[in-house]
Amino acid sequence: MSEPDDVEAARAAYAQVQPLYARLASEIRDILEVKLAAAGLTLVSLTFRIKTPDSFAAKVARKRYTNPASQMTDLAGVRVVSAYESELAQIAEVIEAVFDVRERVDKARDLGADKMGYNGKAYIVRLGPRYAGGRYEGITDIDCEIQVRTFLQDAWAIINHQLVYKNEESTPQRLRRDLNNVASLLEIAQGIFDSVKEKRSAYVSEIQRKENDQSAFLAQPLDFDTVMAYSRWKFPKLDASASLTQMLLNDIDLKAYPTLQALDAVVDQARAAVAAYQKENPDWFRTGTDFLTKSLGFVDPKFRAKHRFATRTRDAFERFQNLVAR
Repeated sequence: MSEPDDVEAARAAYAQVQPLYARLASEIRDILEVKLAAAGLTLVSLTFRIKTPDSFAAKVARKRYTNPASQMTDLAGVRVVSAYESELAQIAEVIEAVFDVRERVDKARDLGADKMGYNGKAYIVRLGPRYAGGRYEGITDIDCEIQVRTFLQDAWAIINHQLVYKNEESTPQRLRRDLNNVASLLEIAQGIFDSVKEKRSAYVSEIQRKENDQSAFLAQPLDFDTVMAYSRWKFPKLDASASLTQMLLNDIDLKAYPTLQALDAVVDQARAAVAAYQKENPDWFRTGTDFLTKSLGFVDPKFRAKHRFATRTRDAFERFQNLVAR
């Protein structure tokens, strides 16, 4: 199908069914958002798109399809972008579990070791019979492409698209080396990011193991992971706040608090004063980190001056200062 009249006829036919593909892509994106969150995955982005009639017609003319509506599997598309390559397998498990997967494409494997590019994976899926009812009418048996990438793989795809070169053969020889170098550097960077993630997971596990040995636990230096762990350890019925922990670490003098032991001493010293203020203003003590920052505010003038405490809390520091242990 390459004659102009045929292409225009295909465009017109696709324009009639395009709303179905828009509904399909939106539904699949929404399903993935819920299922991936339930699996504990935090994504960089989750987006959907549909092929425009102009793009559809251009591909029909280029590919010479005989039955384009059934031969194109990317009329609806969803893109899942994660931070780490180690998460791609978990994302794949969710896709396999909730959709009818008709085709799997590993673009990196298909490129081979000597080809230019750095790509993720793609799945051609349908909703299938498990999704029934009026909401899904007309969209259960048409294809949607789900692209799964890390954010660096996505960066490569954007760079490659911006340069317009669709394949290695169309790329000028003088540019191939540079583009290959970019792809290689991104792949190396991804490996380093994944390695750092694994090392951090091991570090957090080490911190948790020390919780049963108070002396070893409190001997650890202050950093984001140790302070978060300490907050949960000291106040086990409360969550720890990541944002407040970051603020605490920005404002505290780490030389004055070389270990968790020093922070723990402040918490114990301010216990009575904090309890009095909590009784008066309980809504401002929802996390363990709230107790840490208020304790530091009562005991440490330098932290009190630097941290963004509300006027009401600063007044409490003066009114309950007599309750701080000396």
